[in-house]
Amino acid sequence: MFTTRPFTSADLGLAGSGPRFLAGELPPAPRVAIVGSRAARRDRLALLGPATAAMRAAGLALVSGGAIGIDIAAHRAALAAAVPQLAVLPCGADRPYPSQHVPWYRSIAAAAGSGLLFCHPPGTEPCKAMFASRNALVVELAAAVLVVEAAGRSGSHGTGLCALKRKRPLAVVLGSPGCADLVARGATGLPGEPDAFAAAFTTWLARVSGAAVTLERRWPEPLRWLDAALAEAGPRGLGLDAVPDLLTRLVDILEAERLGLVVESPPGRYRRVG
Repeated sequence: MFTTRPFTSADLGLAGSGPRFLAGELPPAPRVAIVGSRAARRDRLALLGPATAAMRAAGLALVSGGAIGIDIAAHRAALAAAVPQLAVLPCGADRPYPSQHVPWYRSIAAAAGSGLLFCHPPGTEPCKAMFASRNALVVELAAAVLVVEAAGRSGSHGTGLCALKRKRPLAVVLGSPGCADLVARGATGLPGEPDAFAAAFTTWLARVSGAAVTLERRWPEPLRWLDAALAEAGPRGLGLDAVPDLLTRLVDILEAERLGLVVESPPGRYRRVG
């Protein structure tokens, strides 16, 4: 149903292994994840326009899970605001889930700087365990996370817990049980009234995105595979003989050296700077 190309975890700047499948484009980092309840309140849905407008002004991309409720509403708001975005889906490209969102998924894949990331190979039917792993991937791909609404012990609450565990800056909109629990655990609480939310969210974005922008600019997206490979190689550094497809990757290594991210010492072995 969607034409995809495989991406490795290193291509995405992630730890671990296993192929992912991308339709469209990978939006530029830094990205902010917006997630929330499937049975979303209307007043919470009304916050997504101001949220994506603030993200556009800050030059941030969106990542969410394409699910019913807050997730798909965030994707729609990003389309309306021309914010680059990524929908992370717990299925194969030939069986997009939920099926009623396929028209929106097509719009996302066709939008500039935006795409769909399928967590599993074609033919994979979504099951309960895949939703938790999808939510963890959303967090990993984001520099910061906003939970708009969450019931206690819900998937959205679990995504917030994952953000705290992974030390991602986490903000929540006050007024639901899951969000109250996340504030008690260290999340930043934001008001639910639209004007107050817009001001508070913009302030929070300014605080968290400065560090995120610095980090992402230090290791540009095309070089994130090298960042991961250097981490795996350890203090001895990365030898050229350990680099797959060296002729292609050598251009990236030389670019990283030009940017001052790596140094060659001894000859043929690269180490991270700083």
